[in-house]
Amino acid sequence: MLSQHILFDLDDTLIHCNKHFTLTRELFLDLMMSLFQDFPVERSLIDKTQEKIDMAGVEKWGLGKNRFPDSLVQTYRLMCQKYGKIPEQKEEARILELGHSVYDFDIELYPYAMNTLEKLIKQGHDLYLYTGGDFQIQTQKVLEAGLDVIFPEQKRFIYEHKNTKVLRHILTRYNFHPQKTWMVGNSARSDIRPALETGIHAIHIPDEFGWKYDRVELDVPAKGEFHVLRSIADVPDVIAEIAGRGANQRREQMG
Repeated sequence: MLSQHILFDLDDTLIHCNKHFTLTRELFLDLMMSLFQDFPVERSLIDKTQEKIDMAGVEKWGLGKNRFPDSLVQTYRLMCQKYGKIPEQKEEARILELGHSVYDFDIELYPYAMNTLEKLIKQGHDLYLYTGGDFQIQTQKVLEAGLDVIFPEQKRFIYEHKNTKVLRHILTRYNFHPQKTWMVGNSARSDIRPALETGIHAIHIPDEFGWKYDRVELDVPAKGEFHVLRSIADVPDVIAEIAGRGANQRREQMG
């Protein structure tokens, strides 16, 4: 079997993440309805406004730690302006604190995540972590999940922007050959589309109830292997089959 370079996404691929944001957004909506109880505000409008601000923030600022909490405060200010409510500093502070609390949840690995990583290492592959977000927060997640054993510091790529340009930079810097490199992740936008555009292999494990930002059309022709799986547990068998096929072809050429 030919050894492969395998890049793994972190959030909602190896560990749970989006469900914490979903819960925090619901708590924010509850709080907003309470703060605006004397105004004809609609919960759905608050929801859509925050989502729009947050997604625009990703495009502009990336996946930094302040983007989400700031989007909640900006939404509060817009609603105050729209309904004629005087903004209060203590209310903004409360909203900001709620926004930052999304990073306080316990880290929870997906079922079969660790087993999958260990199996791939036993197969002889090189594993790397390629994740988007704040460096300190993502590093702390790795440590709390016990993933530092699999991904030591030199095998972690953490960027606030996660796109084709960044992925291409990683492939070039570390001399990863496209035919021996894989991207495994849940995000069509941040993981899979860049993988297809750079010509490496891709394994998509969609999160049905995931973040809206992650959903884009995958209308890029695949130059390498492209698989859609329901579980991370299926990853080793897929890669073993392709890597084994490549090894057989190499032996035939040499023979």
